[in-house]
Amino acid sequence: MRTVTRSTMTLRLGLLAGLAVIVVIAAVLVAGSGGSSAHKSASPAATESALTGIPQSGIALGSPKAPVTMVEFADPQCPFCAQYHRDVFPTLLNRYIRTGKLRVELHLLRFIGPDSDRLARAAAAASEQNRMWQFVSLAYQRQGTENSGYATQQFIDQLAADSGLKQTSAGGAADQQVRQSEQIAKTLGITSTPSFLIGPTGGPFQRLEPSELTPGAFIPAIQKELGG
Repeated sequence: MRTVTRSTMTLRLGLLAGLAVIVVIAAVLVAGSGGSSAHKSASPAATESALTGIPQSGIALGSPKAPVTMVEFADPQCPFCAQYHRDVFPTLLNRYIRTGKLRVELHLLRFIGPDSDRLARAAAAASEQNRMWQFVSLAYQRQGTENSGYATQQFIDQLAADSGLKQTSAGGAADQQVRQSEQIAKTLGITSTPSFLIGPTGGPFQRLEPSELTPGAFIPAIQKELGG
């Protein structure tokens, strides 16, 4: 388990901890090979198609009239955040977000290091253009080894271009957004990523602590908030 300085989701079961190690090793191996496999899978067209027609407003994705909101706290370098986005998010997107039942918010944190900072601020800039979810989706698909310095300006510029951004910086507004997310996380006692809150849109929210990063670990909580 990693805490504020080394972020991941808190995994309570021994079996899941073992699987976590496998995931991290796999991520390192891919990155160690130059990241070519990750880059090939990161299709801007596929990402755009998946999100087409779904309302975006800043850090939020989904209809503002959705009855349920789920809030995610994530670090763009966190391999478990990438796993959630790969293994869970597509199901939630198609089953709940696209159908207007669920609205999601994404607060990006900088637990791991400088690459987290650069990516989080660029994602904040993307949110100013209502393109945050395209940017973050591609960033997770192309995720490199933690603290390797992979998030260079060239890397971020390519993400921005592929995400349809007009610019890669929102200046002080981007930094302010990230600091605000960090303050919210601190207030809530969130020390690992990904972490989740869920509740009726507008609140109040409660912690959602899935036992594993699979759709089946999230769907019961969402169904409960929807009234069954």
